[in-house]
Amino acid sequence: MRRTTFEFVSVYLGALLLAGTGCGGSSKAGGSGGGAMTSAVDKSRCNDSGKQVAQADTNNDKKPDVIKLYTKGRDNAQTLVCKQVDLNHDGKIDIVYHYDDGGTLSFEEFDLDFDNRFDLRAFYQGGRKVREEMDTNYDQLVDFTKYYEADRLVRIERDGDNNGRVDEWMYYEAGRLDRIGYDTTGAGRVDKWERAPDDVGSEPAPGAAPAAGQQPAGGTVPPSPTATTPGGTSGPGGPGGSVGAPTAPPAPPPTTPR
Repeated sequence: MRRTTFEFVSVYLGALLLAGTGCGGSSKAGGSGGGAMTSAVDKSRCNDSGKQVAQADTNNDKKPDVIKLYTKGRDNAQTLVCKQVDLNHDGKIDIVYHYDDGGTLSFEEFDLDFDNRFDLRAFYQGGRKVREEMDTNYDQLVDFTKYYEADRLVRIERDGDNNGRVDEWMYYEAGRLDRIGYDTTGAGRVDKWERAPDDVGSEPAPGAAPAAGQQPAGGTVPPSPTATTPGGTSGPGGPGGSVGAPTAPPAPPPTTPR
């Protein structure tokens, strides 16, 4: 069971790193974007004070691996507001799911390398993922951010040299990579555009959070995952309100059809 847990995370992390380093390159970074992992998130819902706590021991080691927190609403109906999962049974939380007042998933956090720090965060609005932010080299700075509209990937922002600023923008049309913009001068805007090759597929493998209801190793079934938002960068609003309009680079000049 423990081995399966590590296999699950290893495969997930490997895909994340592969996509994070394989999407083109740039010589200099610049402009806004990137930066620290989002911190402006209400985490009080995962405070057990005044809430009903339900625990499960999935590997029979007499330690809880899954913790659920509930609040009471009308007619004493219980609503799940937070779920925490210890994937590798070391007594530390590796996944946290946050839910709104209606019990709808609004925010997720994942510790991919079991160092007690979250490396991937996903954000939802109205039950739909709007953003994922990832720290692929574990320096607590966002270097890979994915934006979604109507459940479709529309843009990826990448900090290729890990200096805390976006230097590569990947745009998707109808779920397929269409064009890539690069900041090669450090000016904070695109100065070079490339059209995606015809043989490039749809969404890359980076860190898409496990699918809703997916069963991770160890027999635990975390609630539906999905979502992300970079701290102080562009992107749709995270849980609890809008974060403001994305600071996207200018659209590329017209080009002749391929």
